[in-house]
Amino acid sequence: MLSGGGVIKSAMSKRGFKHRRTEDQFTIRGEYARNLQFVYSKEYNTKGGLVVDLIYFAVDVLVGKLVIGLYRENPDIENGIYVNSSHALDLQKFNVEEVNRALEKLITPVRDRFK
Repeated sequence: MLSGGGVIKSAMSKRGFKHRRTEDQFTIRGEYARNLQFVYSKEYNTKGGLVVDLIYFAVDVLVGKLVIGLYRENPDIENGIYVNSSHALDLQKFNVEEVNRALEKLITPVRDRFK
């Protein structure tokens, strides 16, 4: 379990996401057990405008789950949220394969135009 940070960093780096530790906007206070969530971001320029994917990781210690969430938005428009979903991974099953499997299901391709 101590190598968990390396698993997450590696999985997110492979997908082109960055964790900006110096920017407070990408590390937010979480609802899960009042802990900090680590957030990785990736920006896309599409025909419909800028799209930002935020992937967050938080631990719900009460039920022993790692919560991985996707928040996809266009920050330039009001109510520009395209996707807001999450997946919970049992901490006892935490490993490279399970994290990658959860991320593959969660991170869907970005389309050029959103409705």
